[in-house]
Amino acid sequence: MDKRPCFLRKGFPLVAFLFLIPLACTFNTAIPAAPGGINPDSAGSGTTRKNPLPPGTLISIPGWDIEVRKFVRGEAALNLINTTDWQAEPLPPGQEYALAKLFLRCTALDTDPHSLGISELFITGSSNVAYGDTMDSWPQPEFLFEDMYTAEAVEGWIDAVIPAGEQNLMVVLDVEEDSGRFTRFLALEAGASISLPAELTDLRPNDLGVNISNPAPSGQPVISPDWEITVLNSIRGSEAETILGEDNSNYAPPEAGLERLLLQVRLRYFNPSDIPIWVGRDQFYALDGSGYKVEGEHIYTPTQSDRIWLSETILPGAELEGWVALYILAGTDPVVFAFDPDYYTLEGTGQNLRYLAIR
Repeated sequence: MDKRPCFLRKGFPLVAFLFLIPLACTFNTAIPAAPGGINPDSAGSGTTRKNPLPPGTLISIPGWDIEVRKFVRGEAALNLINTTDWQAEPLPPGQEYALAKLFLRCTALDTDPHSLGISELFITGSSNVAYGDTMDSWPQPEFLFEDMYTAEAVEGWIDAVIPAGEQNLMVVLDVEEDSGRFTRFLALEAGASISLPAELTDLRPNDLGVNISNPAPSGQPVISPDWEITVLNSIRGSEAETILGEDNSNYAPPEAGLERLLLQVRLRYFNPSDIPIWVGRDQFYALDGSGYKVEGEHIYTPTQSDRIWLSETILPGAELEGWVALYILAGTDPVVFAFDPDYYTLEGTGQNLRYLAIR
């Protein structure tokens, strides 16, 4: 996917720009758009989940126009999904399908293809987790990962599997460009609004695990500016390998000099800026005696397991428990590991990095 900024570039010929204005009108004659897109710099432009844009509002960010046009869930969603030739998979009790019909227009002023993926456009709700598109190329038309060029427009669907009781549903548009990050929230239901509970807004960082020389003990809540982490359980050695190898065709034993450590953790995320973030194994890593990261080959966890393996895109207010697997030096005791949630983020400053110890 081309991640270059979708706006007028230095040296882009003025004549091409003038040519694209009538072209844009030609593409959209079959798909009428709501008049008056809201500029992302305008006040109240859906920049928070507390004040998302209402359904039927067209919003503009560099490179894209987007609008929610229809939303259905449960039985109504199934009626649209199921056809004579295609049937949705039955869901476990307590879950249901949701569908959002969106108008999307590419406004990039260049000749390159552009597309939005599952991490850039998804549904969320009161559980504060991302519900990504689950059905490949269905219902039609589906536009995720499809190349679009300047002035091309489509009206299509994104789908999700959500808890049956999920409320305050909205679409999240989260696009990172060289010019910045643009995160917008579009309500799917009238009155949808999500705010951090006071319990989380009142949390203040503590001194546990700030320095590698004094890692936090397991079982105690470690609080950074945006996160709280508590180690609930740990498994290593042969027991860990048995768990990893069960019903796992990709299992491979650790390399010489290494072993695997399984950690069960509880996390709470409370960044006040409504920034989605992925959390998973890669944000946890053990350290050797010199403070260097212990690394090994990718660890494949079982796809069918009673354990929940952390791999989730979440939003502020999320609370979750799960397991991660990481490499440690064989025979190390105590094990010092880092929780580094900003490791892969552009905004990361290291302020949430914390060190913990397993004895």
